[in-house]
Amino acid sequence: MKKYTPYIFPLVVLSVVFLLVFRWYSMRTERLDQDLFAEGIEIENLSEAELAESVSGAGDYMSTNLVSADEDSQGTIRYEIKDGKVRFSVIANLPNVDANYKVWLKEVDGEAMREVFSLTFGKGGHVGSAAIPSELLPFEIIVSDKDNATDALEENILRGMIEVPEVVEEEVVN
Repeated sequence: MKKYTPYIFPLVVLSVVFLLVFRWYSMRTERLDQDLFAEGIEIENLSEAELAESVSGAGDYMSTNLVSADEDSQGTIRYEIKDGKVRFSVIANLPNVDANYKVWLKEVDGEAMREVFSLTFGKGGHVGSAAIPSELLPFEIIVSDKDNATDALEENILRGMIEVPEVVEEEVVN
């Protein structure tokens, strides 16, 4: 037995190292398999200058109309894809000035949703903006006054989608 005792400690250390490497690898692959709107995705709020530029119409922005659940609401999404990010602004005319309207992002092929920002009321109506990585395209934008994702999906006020433009698709492939 005495001739095997010097090998016990290195064997224990190697087994612990193997266990830690296995755990790291499984967590890494699990993280890659998570949905794109998980907590690790960085969503940036645009600066006042970028927001003013997108709302005023300056720059090369694309726009999509939001589909309304009722006739009192209407809105538009203005966006551009630049530097690997989708910069977008939601501009909406909504019935209640004092309500806290939230903008949610939803996966097109999945059920994952994430709150992005709250709309603020200004001269042009309710406005908000953000930037997210362009790998998340396409995604759906939902405007709701509800506080959780399930209620926002069921009782939304405005809906719209940002899709990958054909020009950007060709650049990504090359």
